[in-house]
Amino acid sequence: MPLARTRCQQAIAISSPGNIDNVSAGIQIQGLTVRAGDRQLLNDVSVTFPAGQITLVVGPSGVGKSILLRTIAGLLPRNRPDGEEAISIAGDVKINGQQASAGDAGVVFQSFALFDELSPLGNLRYAKASGGKASREIELPMLLEKLQVPANVPTSRLSGGQRQRLAIARSLAASPQAILYDEPTSGLDPLTGKQVADLIRRTHEQFRGTSPKTSVVVTHDYLTLLPIADRVFLLNPMTRQLEEVAREQWSSLPQRLEPLASQDYDSLDNDARATIGQQLKNRTLSFFRRTTDALIAAGRSVIGLLPVWRRPLLGLRFFWHYAMLVFGPTACIYLMTSGLISGFVTTYFTFKFLPYADYTRPLLVEDLLVALGFAMFRIFVPVLSCVLIAARCGAAVTSDVGGRQFGNQIDAMKTFGTPPNRYLLTPIVWSFLIGTPLLTWLAFCVARLTSLVTFTFAQPQHGADFWAVHYHRGLNHVGHQLWRGTDWWMAKALLSGFGIAAIAYFIGRRPKYSSSDVSRSVTQTILWATLFALAVHFAFAFFEFEGIVPGTRPEDLVK
Repeated sequence: MPLARTRCQQAIAISSPGNIDNVSAGIQIQGLTVRAGDRQLLNDVSVTFPAGQITLVVGPSGVGKSILLRTIAGLLPRNRPDGEEAISIAGDVKINGQQASAGDAGVVFQSFALFDELSPLGNLRYAKASGGKASREIELPMLLEKLQVPANVPTSRLSGGQRQRLAIARSLAASPQAILYDEPTSGLDPLTGKQVADLIRRTHEQFRGTSPKTSVVVTHDYLTLLPIADRVFLLNPMTRQLEEVAREQWSSLPQRLEPLASQDYDSLDNDARATIGQQLKNRTLSFFRRTTDALIAAGRSVIGLLPVWRRPLLGLRFFWHYAMLVFGPTACIYLMTSGLISGFVTTYFTFKFLPYADYTRPLLVEDLLVALGFAMFRIFVPVLSCVLIAARCGAAVTSDVGGRQFGNQIDAMKTFGTPPNRYLLTPIVWSFLIGTPLLTWLAFCVARLTSLVTFTFAQPQHGADFWAVHYHRGLNHVGHQLWRGTDWWMAKALLSGFGIAAIAYFIGRRPKYSSSDVSRSVTQTILWATLFALAVHFAFAFFEFEGIVPGTRPEDLVK
């Protein structure tokens, strides 16, 4: 404890006062009350974080500092009724006198939330495009140079320190009115932590522009960050208040925080431990809420068909990204392989294990080919393809979106004015609407070709022309260029693709707190998307084949 007190005293000695002339500006919090699940984190809090200063919000881990930061940044909904993950927010947050919303404050996330598919300069261009007039004056290459971020190295290959500096540069590129730092020194050694603290101070001084910026740092590593602070607030879980700590009391922070760190906060709420009846009620309400959320999600997916992009190039970039995930080369090879296997299995074993083959084959070969072509086009290949698309492509999209959610990239998009439902959901829906029919048709083409090759080798007495005539006889539609049932085939593919897209996206968008949550979301998508695809084909079967009477000869299908 003496060592901690000494470090606090050193921090006070080298900290410098900031500009306090403009205390009326900055971030104003008025009557803020925040609940997370059964815990109340803040109760009627009213404070001001002055512009032109660096304000530290300190407190033990798990008291809600990051939730406070996201509340200020406008990243949390005012009311998210979702069981243990419920968020309830009341009160006002203003930045420079205006009601705060997503995009007003730049956020440097603990996980950096960089877009690895973009270059370092691309990350800055992304942010600059969302900024106002002030951001247009920022020279991005110079910004990278000042913060010592290499422009010619892929973002995914940058070191931890370079990624952190790039995250700060990206926030500055949008020229926000305030910059919020979420645990910037978490997991760093003391030397690296001091370097990060110095970087925050230099950034604050060099890039404040004509109007002073408000910098807020939420952290439990107060010893490292006190030297750069102008003001310090303690998030006290006992009183649920933000309590300002006077400069002369900074040295006593270890004594004030020690008893708070060992406190069981859940025991502070009378309703924290619910009875069995209350738990049953909560679970029932959660079920109906999730059902309602599913209906809302379906409606949003329909709206998502409209590519309303304020930045079309960015929307097209995301579309290309998800198009490659859904019907890119690997997906095409995957579905072509399934078509090859299905074409061989259905054709070879149909004629291989025909009862009394020597007698029945000459009598039934024509009808078997007609039935084979009809079943492969209308039933077998569409069902198999949609199930495989749900499992493979749905899982890939959920993994991508879930990774963005876990890595805070979804929140980062919000801070730069790019709504995820427009720039992620819309490209995902269109990728599946295009990819599902395309992949299903590709699988059928390969299955048909494989069936031809298999038949000609297994039945050399019949040629390819014999196969082609009878295989397509149940599909040819007199007076039409398209095969019989193409409209049903397309409807099933489109509806399946739309449902898979919605399931993959919204399961991926659910809150993720660990990498295992991402893995579980992938498993859930495979399950629910596969069931949805099967349910679509099952439901269509009641109407699609209603006019086909059992015992009808295959050639009668063309009449």
